Amino acid sequence: MNNLKKIGITALAGTLASVSAAQAGSLAVTGTAELSYVQKDSTEMTGNPLGMGKDITFKGSGELDNGWTVSVMHDLSDAAAWASSSLTIGMGSLGTIIVDQDAGKDFGSALDNVVPQAFEEADAGMDTGMKLSGSAIDPSGSITYKLPKFSGLQLGGSYQPRSGAASNADGGTNEGSGKKGWEFAADWSPEMVPGLRVGGVIGTCEDCKAGNKDLDEETFFATYAYGPLSVGYQTADIDDGTKTYDTDVYGVSFNVNDSLSVSYQYGETSGYGGSYNQSEYEGISAAYNIGPMAIKFTDNSGTNMNGTSNDDDNRELNLSMSF
Repeated sequence: MNNLKKIGITALAGTLASVSAAQAGSLAVTGTAELSYVQKDSTEMTGNPLGMGKDITFKGSGELDNGWTVSVMHDLSDAAAWASSSLTIGMGSLGTIIVDQDAGKDFGSALDNVVPQAFEEADAGMDTGMKLSGSAIDPSGSITYKLPKFSGLQLGGSYQPRSGAASNADGGTNEGSGKKGWEFAADWSPEMVPGLRVGGVIGTCEDCKAGNKDLDEETFFATYAYGPLSVGYQTADIDDGTKTYDTDVYGVSFNVNDSLSVSYQYGETSGYGGSYNQSEYEGISAAYNIGPMAIKFTDNSGTNMNGTSNDDDNRELNLSMSF
């Protein structure tokens, strides 16, 4: 029994050496390939509109002698280097710990915009997007802890020792540009109201902005799905020590059948000041799934980007294949 405790403590402490103590490990490889055709507005040069994305993901998992689980994910988006990685330790009734290296597992990144969409968010492809949460924690080197779910409620928090630091190999360090970052989150899908989801994230990063000012942010959301129809609303407040931005996002999606879904999303950010205090975004998306292949389309437009007179449009046709 003492040996079992030592294995669990070693994994929790962060040495991660206990992965070798897994009883029956497994490794799976999955991937996706995407082809896109993009059209920008008349003020921008589209150039070659054809693009290609390729992604290969390695996932390994195993179980420790004490019943805990350990899984690791490495994502390779091109031939140059690993794009992101994460290690997850499942501790049963003690909860889950995730060590994240740019995989977007922290709460702020994962819950920045959960308003329903068939393909892309309303600000996808824009010169400047909406002011959303997710900057308090840089996922390059963060730790997220999740309590066990209870009656559909997920509670937890994320922590980063040094904001802006790049992902490190084992034994490495990085200075970064800020100090500590924190996030606390709640994500609830109540069992007594099927289809409802509500939650929020509150985050702070010390000395992250110019002049050693703190970054404070919060976001709250509610979505509801009834049959093929889903609706949602999300609000975010961002204070960067100089200005305070307020963002509201609305959206609706509809599953026409098992293969085809369509959506509309609208968002606005205010707080820039001056003549163009508010920027607005709206977009329509559609996705058609044929087994492992999907054909997706989005048409987005924005006005007063980043509080200026600049407007923007972006259209994308996308073909993706999973294997």
